[in-house]
Amino acid sequence: MSEKEKRICRALAKALEAIPEEKKEYFLGFAEGVEAAVNGGVENAPTATAVQACPPGA
Repeated sequence: MSEKEKRICRALAKALEAIPEEKKEYFLGFAEGVEAAVNGGVENAPTATAVQACPPGA
């Protein structure tokens, strides 16, 4: 993971901490939608457990 990607992960992690729990689903839905669009469909979308590319302290 590049340094720029790590900075993005840290910024997203901080943003997630700042929003209410019920709004976090929007973040997840957006990320999964982008992933599906890039990979050509919903069947390739990650699951919530697969979103571990940004471990705490990354």
